Amino acid sequence: MKKTAGKQSLTPLALPVYPFSISRDYAPRALSVPGSNLLAIEATVNHIVISVIGRDCPGVVYAISSALSKEKCNIEELSQTILKGQFASIFIVSAPEGVTEEDIQRVVSLNLEARNMDLTVSARTFETSTFSSGEETEPFVVTVNGSDQPEIIAMISGVFAEQKVNIENLKAIRLGEETNECVLVFEVALPLSINRNAFRQMLQAKARNVGLSISIQHQDIFEAIHRVPIV
Repeated sequence: MKKTAGKQSLTPLALPVYPFSISRDYAPRALSVPGSNLLAIEATVNHIVISVIGRDCPGVVYAISSALSKEKCNIEELSQTILKGQFASIFIVSAPEGVTEEDIQRVVSLNLEARNMDLTVSARTFETSTFSSGEETEPFVVTVNGSDQPEIIAMISGVFAEQKVNIENLKAIRLGEETNECVLVFEVALPLSINRNAFRQMLQAKARNVGLSISIQHQDIFEAIHRVPIV
């Protein structure tokens, strides 16, 4: 930050396109525990999952969160993104006893409609049982680069499915409207029983056959390399 003539001006910081973690001054962070689930939520009386999708516009998150607040619902987890002007989000909330998913869906939908926001709301009871292979895993990041093709995601995810590797997050990025180049970033839970070298070679062979490049890194290494300091 620069100071000039009593005024403060901010120097723009160019961030990479990947969904990287951002740290302050490269502060160290705890290594992830194999097999841990960072999104695990303790089962309580009334957890509800809400999904909202539709045309993006300013004020969407406020419209949703204010409706939830009026119903005394606490937002415990939230993931939101924008894809080509389309808003998509998942909220996990704890609701007071007696408040149902139908109540939540109705009040959030009405609040959006009152603001002329074209979005669809769905609510369901949170299910505490989640996928588990019964085997410890480690977080890895698989990055695919190359010319965009219809079969890329199906081809790579097919390898994951065969090897019982769960995809926990996926980002697909076109590098520009005038280029056919794309980047895919898969965050996966790799079972400890899988041979890392054999798995890497399998992925590289698949990618090479269609002219793509692919890399696989432990998530801690990936984030350490791409971490952006805030100054």
